[in-house]
Amino acid sequence: MDDLRDIAHFVEVARTRNFSQAAARLGVPSSTLSRRIAELETGLGTQLLVRTTRRVDLTEAGALFLSRCEEIVEAARGARAELSELTRRPRGTLRVSMTPDFGTTFLAPVIAAFSTSHPEITLHLDLNPRRADITAEGIDVAIRIGLPAEPYLFARKLITARRGLYASPAYLAEMGEPQAPQDLGRHRCLSVSTGEPAPWVLHKGEQTEEVVVHGPVLANAPGMVLRLAAAGLGIAAADEVMAANYLDRGDLVPVLPGWSIRPVPVYAVTSTKVHPVKTRLFLEFVQKALKSFGVTE
Repeated sequence: MDDLRDIAHFVEVARTRNFSQAAARLGVPSSTLSRRIAELETGLGTQLLVRTTRRVDLTEAGALFLSRCEEIVEAARGARAELSELTRRPRGTLRVSMTPDFGTTFLAPVIAAFSTSHPEITLHLDLNPRRADITAEGIDVAIRIGLPAEPYLFARKLITARRGLYASPAYLAEMGEPQAPQDLGRHRCLSVSTGEPAPWVLHKGEQTEEVVVHGPVLANAPGMVLRLAAAGLGIAAADEVMAANYLDRGDLVPVLPGWSIRPVPVYAVTSTKVHPVKTRLFLEFVQKALKSFGVTE
């Protein structure tokens, strides 16, 4: 940046042919301006200006340098003006990766509202249960459950989603309703996982119970687990918001309603710590909007 600033100073002096006038326009002391130009000449290894008591003239090298530097300075000023405009009216393409279930349940109305508020930002949504390679695939933001394993990525916690246990009335009529967390070990339990099933950890006030569960299906999509539970296959551990529609229709009812299963943190993951304006606006918009879904930070 010092080099570019010195080039801009040189261009101003060359245009005015006067150090005092150039210094006044730039808002710097004449002595400072003279010293910076001298250091620029030293760095280039050639004299750019011929100084007399009356005026400043360009050397042959100075004239050649000016012809190139004017383009650089104008390009930099144009870029700054465009950036300023972008800050006021963010635009461009924003690539966002998320799982289909999370995107459909949580973000569809949020994205609609964001697009209405920022019509010059085009969202490219990658809805895939797999974890996208953010850097290789040019993803600006990835919405993920849990912290990223990659140490070079940056994570911003959006929410902590509460979860509960749900089953269909038909299943409970057939198999009986659990009265305590340990009763779950005798039931068909449907887990959301991409690997080996993990014990369910339940909380009730200060109480914590860990239960090893078993079931006929393990899926990496919460929506599928809820549909299977509604079909009477077993007891599902799922996000409260995703289960809400099933509860409203009576397809599912809460199981062990005094207990909640361990909540899951949801993060926005990016490849850089400093975000462009469009990315920052999206993250702030999403985090604020998700609060209305009954989830907490």
